[in-house]
Amino acid sequence: MKSNRQLRFTGLGARVQYLILMALFRASPTRGFYGRAARGLGRIFHAENAALIREGNDPWFRVSLNDGYWTRFGLYYREYEPEIDQILIAASGATPAFLDLGANKGYWTLRASTRFNRVIAVEASRQTFAALKQNCASLGNVNIRQAAVHNQSGQVLKFVNTYLSHASARLLANETAGQNDVTETVTTVAIDDLITPGETALIKLDVEGAEIAAIDGGHRALLDGSVLIYEDHGSDTACLPSAHLLGVPEMCLYYCGTAIERMTSIEQIQAIKTDAFKGYNFVAAKRNSKLMQGILKSLQSGA
Repeated sequence: MKSNRQLRFTGLGARVQYLILMALFRASPTRGFYGRAARGLGRIFHAENAALIREGNDPWFRVSLNDGYWTRFGLYYREYEPEIDQILIAASGATPAFLDLGANKGYWTLRASTRFNRVIAVEASRQTFAALKQNCASLGNVNIRQAAVHNQSGQVLKFVNTYLSHASARLLANETAGQNDVTETVTTVAIDDLITPGETALIKLDVEGAEIAAIDGGHRALLDGSVLIYEDHGSDTACLPSAHLLGVPEMCLYYCGTAIERMTSIEQIQAIKTDAFKGYNFVAAKRNSKLMQGILKSLQSGA
């Protein structure tokens, strides 16, 4: 898919900082090194320096230039997760609702806002939620909520913001937080409480290790025909979220690569996940989901 990306900056200093960042990215031996370099550079330049990107006529997405994640994926690469973009396009018109769960700063929320009548974005981290709120301030069809997606609504759990990597923020289970990590409490919400019974929605789920609990909280929505885009990380050799979904009767799984491919075994999924540092996107839906059938038809016709 051809990118139609536009890029602008908050000032001359931001443009200079961006050029240094892109050079650093090319020279950095590891992702961790780049993340630390981006943070260090952010202490030299003005803290509010930012770049704004958009595709076509979509809303502008603001990227702080001290952000080691989005400056790498949102600015350096010409396309960010194009497989998800294809599914959004294929689903637009087939359902009025899109749920961005683990929305981060709202990249997919903004992309969906021009394609769906109603968008719900949920983000747990207080600091990241503030950036999400800023990015979505002018969007009347977007409802944002600070919460952690889990198996039931109303629980209060601990959430850890990972030092140097807001994209790795997660619910704190049995492990302890790192020395420089910041913890906070967050209230939970279940997918089934975000979707009216009988309604179908396209759901994007990226919740860093809490996928199974979140999926369980959306059991009714999936049986009603909603379609779930979820991440199965390369570091998870057991493919836990995919294994969980394969164990649900009537559930079908697909891999979003150059073409959409049906997955029927964990071995197939393990063979795809060759990079332990990468998240792989898969799709799950009930076998007779009309929304999934429409998405498949659109993708297979090359729409």
